Amino acid sequence: MENHFGQTDIEGQISQIEITQSFLEKQIKLAEQEKNKNEKLYKTLGTTCGLAIVILLI
Repeated sequence: MENHFGQTDIEGQISQIEITQSFLEKQIKLAEQEKNKNEKLYKTLGTTCGLAIVILLI
């Protein structure tokens, strides 16, 4: 994302801030989705590895 701050008038600055805010909101949503997806994966992986170790020790 390019930085255009200080290169335009007040309306341009407000526009750039709104564009940046929108971009950051989208990135936050994507990061939350990725976290939720990976969280489930790692919990499942941990449980599976734990069960495999228990089975091997029996």
